[in-house]
Amino acid sequence: MHDEELAIPPDALSDPDAFELMRLWAAHEQLHVTISSDVSGGAEAFGELLADLFEHASRMFAQRDKVPLSKCRDLMLQDFLRRVDSPKASVEGSLPVEH
Repeated sequence: MHDEELAIPPDALSDPDAFELMRLWAAHEQLHVTISSDVSGGAEAFGELLADLFEHASRMFAQRDKVPLSKCRDLMLQDFLRRVDSPKASVEGSLPVEH
């Protein structure tokens, strides 16, 4: 399963200034995330990134599941808002310790 690395988008490969922003893994029935601390901007700019990710995911689910885009957007947004209102206590995060 570990050898199924997702493809790097062609535009990222052709841009010498491109860099990876995050990695998401499902392991041990939990989400494991690495976010680059080199991301410019602050929390508000990260909100923009989340909105763009939301749009990409909405379009993927609409196409894959053959349902209207508006339905995917609504389902994702409603679940997101529920989870933001009641975050998991088990979610942790910190900057990595320099080696």
